[in-house]
Amino acid sequence: PYTDLPAHQQVGPVVISRGKGVRVWDDAGKEYIESVAGLWCAALGFDNERLVQAAVNQMRKLPFYHAFTAKSHEPMIDLAEMLIARAPVPMSKVFFANSGSEANDSAIKMVWYFNNALGRINKKKIIGRVKGYHGITLAAASLTGLAVNHRAFDVPLPGFLHTMTPHHYHGARPGESEEDFATRCAEELDKLIVAEGPDTVAAMWAEPIMGAGGVILPPKGYFPKIQAVMK
Repeated sequence: PYTDLPAHQQVGPVVISRGKGVRVWDDAGKEYIESVAGLWCAALGFDNERLVQAAVNQMRKLPFYHAFTAKSHEPMIDLAEMLIARAPVPMSKVFFANSGSEANDSAIKMVWYFNNALGRINKKKIIGRVKGYHGITLAAASLTGLAVNHRAFDVPLPGFLHTMTPHHYHGARPGESEEDFATRCAEELDKLIVAEGPDTVAAMWAEPIMGAGGVILPPKGYFPKIQAVMK
């Protein structure tokens, strides 16, 4: 993903050969500080001995098993319970996926399945935000609000909508406070839902802090106002 293909044909990839702490080295010995932890997956470092030993022990006991057809295993159960205990809001279930894109696609499918099960066959539209980022599989890319992710792939798919970016610094009117700007964001969302038909809108996706869109912090009062509209 995100590879410049003509440049790749000319110079090839950067081949990373080893890592230690927050640093990695390529096959020519050049050292880099890996500031995004390998797409955030190695936040505990690249040579964490505790993780090495946990992996070795688990590989010897049960290297892999799936969760299809009512199957489970102890590490998955333990991790699910740990995540639920640390969740910032009350939750009762964990559904595991292999990537953020797959997780968002799975959640979208659950929303659609839920509404089908209740006979609400038209309540399927999903709202994202301009500059929001939720992945690059088809549904997740449709939810993502970045034009560069849309142009070449015929997305967003039908039924995916986008509301305004909650970026006070760039989006506020002269003299508009963060609270007032948050109110305007909520009002635009409300107008979008009313225009589409509330009985057709199923859910909204929103990063707590918008990442790929520019590390955008929400303005004061934003999420309570948005939540009130959604309710």
